[in-house]
Amino acid sequence: MRSTGFALNLLLISPLFLVWTVVALDLGQTPCTTLVQGKFFGYFSSFAVFPLNSSLCSWIIQNPDPRRYTLYMKVLKPTGICDHQPIRTYQFDSFLESTRTYLGMESFDDVLKLCDSSTRYSFLQSNKQFLQMKQTMSPAEGGHVRRKPTKAQERDFSVEYLVVGNRSPSKAACQMLCQWLDTCLTTSSSSHPCGIMQTPCSCSGGEVLDQPSEVSGLPKKKEDCFKDGIYLENCMSSPKDSSQAEFLGGWNPWSAWGDCTRDCGGGLQTRTRTCQPIPEEGLICKGVLEEGRLCNRKACNTNGRYNSRSQSLRSTDNRKREDVDELQQYGYPAPQIGDPAAEEWSPWSVCSTTCGEGWQTRTRFCVSSSYSTQCSGPLREQRPCNNSAVCPVHGTWDEWSPWSLCSSTCGRGYRDRTRTCKPPQFGGNPCEGPEKQTKFCNIALCPGHSVDGNWNEWSSWSSCSTTCSNGTQQRTRECNGPSYGGAECQGHWVETRDCFLRQCPVDGKWQAWGPWGSCTTSCGGGTQRRDRVCYGPFFGGDFCQGPKEEYKQCNDKKCPEPHEICDEDNFASVVWKETPAGEAAAVRCPRNATGLILRRCTLDEEGIAYWETPTYIKCVSIDYRNIQMMTREHLSKAQRGLMGEGVSEVLQNLVEISQDGTSYSGDLLSTIDVLRNMTEIFRRAYYSPAAGDVQNFVQIISNLLSEENRDKWEEAQMVGPNAKELFRLVEDFIDVIGFRMKDFRDSYQVTDNLVLSIHKLPANAATDISFPMKGWRGMVDWARTSEDKVTISKSILSTGLAETDDSSVFVVGTVLYRNLGSILSLQRNATVLNSKVISVTVKPSPRTLLTPLEIEFSHLYNGTTNQTCILWDDADVSSSSSSSQLGAWSWRGCRTVPVDSFRTKCLCERLSTFAILAQLSSDMNMEKVLVPSVTLIVGCGVSSLTLLLLIIIYVSVWRYIRSERSVILINFCLSIISSNALILIGQTQTRNKVICTLVAAFLHFFFLSSFCWVLTEAWQSYMAVTGRLRNRIIRKRFLCLGWGLPALVVAISVGFTKAKGYGTVNYCWLSLEGGLLYAFVGPAAAVVLVNMVIGILVFNKLVSKDGITDKKLKERAGQMAVPLYGMTLKCSKCGVVSSAEVSATATSNAMASLWSSCVVLPLLALTWMSAVLAITDRRSALFQILFAVFDSLEGFVIVMVHCILRREVQDAVKCRVVDRQEEGNGDSGGSFQNGHAQLMC
Repeated sequence: MRSTGFALNLLLISPLFLVWTVVALDLGQTPCTTLVQGKFFGYFSSFAVFPLNSSLCSWIIQNPDPRRYTLYMKVLKPTGICDHQPIRTYQFDSFLESTRTYLGMESFDDVLKLCDSSTRYSFLQSNKQFLQMKQTMSPAEGGHVRRKPTKAQERDFSVEYLVVGNRSPSKAACQMLCQWLDTCLTTSSSSHPCGIMQTPCSCSGGEVLDQPSEVSGLPKKKEDCFKDGIYLENCMSSPKDSSQAEFLGGWNPWSAWGDCTRDCGGGLQTRTRTCQPIPEEGLICKGVLEEGRLCNRKACNTNGRYNSRSQSLRSTDNRKREDVDELQQYGYPAPQIGDPAAEEWSPWSVCSTTCGEGWQTRTRFCVSSSYSTQCSGPLREQRPCNNSAVCPVHGTWDEWSPWSLCSSTCGRGYRDRTRTCKPPQFGGNPCEGPEKQTKFCNIALCPGHSVDGNWNEWSSWSSCSTTCSNGTQQRTRECNGPSYGGAECQGHWVETRDCFLRQCPVDGKWQAWGPWGSCTTSCGGGTQRRDRVCYGPFFGGDFCQGPKEEYKQCNDKKCPEPHEICDEDNFASVVWKETPAGEAAAVRCPRNATGLILRRCTLDEEGIAYWETPTYIKCVSIDYRNIQMMTREHLSKAQRGLMGEGVSEVLQNLVEISQDGTSYSGDLLSTIDVLRNMTEIFRRAYYSPAAGDVQNFVQIISNLLSEENRDKWEEAQMVGPNAKELFRLVEDFIDVIGFRMKDFRDSYQVTDNLVLSIHKLPANAATDISFPMKGWRGMVDWARTSEDKVTISKSILSTGLAETDDSSVFVVGTVLYRNLGSILSLQRNATVLNSKVISVTVKPSPRTLLTPLEIEFSHLYNGTTNQTCILWDDADVSSSSSSSQLGAWSWRGCRTVPVDSFRTKCLCERLSTFAILAQLSSDMNMEKVLVPSVTLIVGCGVSSLTLLLLIIIYVSVWRYIRSERSVILINFCLSIISSNALILIGQTQTRNKVICTLVAAFLHFFFLSSFCWVLTEAWQSYMAVTGRLRNRIIRKRFLCLGWGLPALVVAISVGFTKAKGYGTVNYCWLSLEGGLLYAFVGPAAAVVLVNMVIGILVFNKLVSKDGITDKKLKERAGQMAVPLYGMTLKCSKCGVVSSAEVSATATSNAMASLWSSCVVLPLLALTWMSAVLAITDRRSALFQILFAVFDSLEGFVIVMVHCILRREVQDAVKCRVVDRQEEGNGDSGGSFQNGHAQLMC
């Protein structure tokens, strides 16, 4: 290329390209636009970028980071550039595509001056992000033509560009930049200042950017690092400089000058230096290892002795040579010892210089033999010559003066420097080079001189966007600026106008096929027809190709007989149309779901068609469908290697939706599909499931196994996933999560319907595993009280290969299902699943189990026989008739070991899912399990009969004993009788979710009401003793306390729990989990405590009645020595009741209240406690017996305290017996109020 050939070679050795992040930038690029990015050096010709017949072409280079790099450009100008279309040069910060605006634009036209051919080169320096050269008008619009060249080559110009780092620039870049700077300053003048203002490189004639020491205008020195156009690495400027700086590598300082080789007549002194190489570099040093100088040049006398030595100068090059080359010898060779036999001297040589002092030399050879002495004397002589001639002295430049101040205080100016030439002498050459150098300077922006943005000329209109019909044309323009805070361009950067060439021909196009018409026959073979319409053609287009109608066969099956067709039916608010047997009718699912409801028409044993129950297996709720689609999208991203966000949110949403149960059996299938896809997402190596994801996954499975979904499972297992799919899903989940767990740790997931544990263990440090860990934090009550357990021996954790066992890692997963057995419905005649279901998984799967797996099950039902351990085996489905009846359950591979009548141990040689299968006794059936036991019937029956007898007695003598206490007692008895009835009903309704929930809620209410009525009785006694019982408002308060308070507690409990926990799979009572039982225990305990306090107060009043001074209080306490107002208490026809008897009656009422507090209340608490235990644990006969005893005893005690031992009731019975013969007497209307006899006048 040009003078930069050697520098270009250096640049090609160094990396020319750098990869950086380029922001999205659109500079209005057209096919005639060239954008350079990521290149540090380059060259182009104007013909390649701006073709001769082109217009509005542009060339743009992007600075990767204006803070770190500076862009330099060298332009070789042509002589005929003005015949070319005008080229403008700009630098700018960015380009806004939305407004077609160049931000921070600054012109370089006054720097380059492409039309000025007085200088061959132009240089510029850019500190902004983009530098652009652009055509501003078409060739036809160009003006100011100076001359027209005859050759096309004269119209071409070339551009070189260089990107240099502001800190630590590369050697190659600095070498080229220094050459550019030297040329720029050499050709500069006042009218053509140099466009390179400063450089980051150390150049002999330039400046140093961002460096503390600035070299400005110093002449080249021999020790400089920049020599002969080459940047020397690791060189030292001088020994003086090197002594002041830390030495990193290169030449060490020169040694002292040695002794002169001759005492007179001209000798030679030498000095040496050593090279210290840098291990990381390929080169060592450049230059000589040894140098010499003349010494003792005075003439010698005739008797002078010559003491000379041979001297060789050694050097090293960049190829690491260390061999010594003899470059030049000074002085004489060493003296020879031996017989002289030297030849004659040669003639004197030509003088070494033509002027000034020079030297002539002559030599001779020594001829000697091995038997003679060696030659003595010098072999070489020198003498001065031409001492009289004077040498011409060439002109030399003085040092450059310092750069002048910038010619402008702001904006673009220039600065210069000068030097003087020492004139030549004796015919020497004059000084070469410029006397003055000028360069641009731009020290600061001018304040207040903002430049508003201005539009360029509009481009020509583009061609029409279409070749026919309506189209559009566009033209655009660009905004230059604004700069220095100026205003933006006003107006639009694009204009559009309509254009129309001609109408386009439109071919005819078939419309979509219409729907198939109805079949010509419903059976026996018919045809269906559909057609389509041709739209067009228009404006000379072609007609549609192909047939207009299409036919197909339909209803080929044989026509059914009338009795083989299901008639139209209205079932479940859906009209099912007439359907032949063997087919299924379909209707749309409800509005909250998608899919179809299917109902199949089948034939019975007699060949008569009948409708089956509709199935909702194809119905999926909208919420479940949305989650299913979102999960499939995440799985699709995961399969493509993309990381999708929102997986955790999908699981959390599914947890919330599934908590309330599924609406259709299709929701179960959809949820299983979601969990299967989630497992595949978790399997991807780049996705790490969080702890919340694992917990939500297990919680979703637990929600699926809730009792609300039992009927959905029964329907789904007919055509959808059975237990096999569920077991496989859980096994895959354990496999994925176990190996993704960090370190070796255990994970427990505890839910309402299953407990899952995952253990990650190394084979060489494994221990036995026991499951479940009942002390684990957060363990639910049903799992903590469960007697089922699994023991996994550490010997199981073996692959069978000795070389891999020591480094193997095993994942052990164990799952305890609470109610999976009831969902699977394994009951077959007299066979029943008599345990919970437990799954054990080990990954990688061991070949064989050296030690059997121990699983101990507790029985669910009593009175069963023939306990058999079974396991899930897909390969054993049809091995036997009994196996086929149980699906994939098999007893092969497990040995049954009875423990006691309530537990059975299974020793299994395989890993699978296990349970206990039992045989019902001959007199026992699953339907009978729903019938209450004889013990409960006897206990509830005896208690209810005694209390009914008490109510009958009170009703018969009601007009004699009508009082607040009697009302309280009758309500108390009714609450106990209702509780007994609900206990018996609840035993038969465990499978009916709605009735079981109602029974549990009412049982909760009546249990609490019985306690509250005992409290009401104590409160009434206290009011009576203290004399505060006056009117019927008190009775309303009693009713509110007896019935209202329990109703309030139950309502609050049901409202907060949404009836969850009221009724379970095994009993119709409050669930023992979740703390719901405290809604009964808490209020009952509070009633017992308050009742005890009131009893103590009443007892204290009765004991201290002698200290009562108030007469009325004494009367109420039963202390009446004198009849009140001379009145007597009369029975209707049985005589007169004395005042003493009235006092005794009041005392009897108070004592009955104390008996109720001290005896009836504790007995009531024991009765209901044993009732709760008998209800929740139906296997235990002890609790049932205790309940029967306490319940019966409670009835007898209540009758004893409130009937047999109550004086008032005894007298009322007597009166009733006497008055039956004379019921017409008017005196028989008396009654007792407030627990006392009514006084009659």
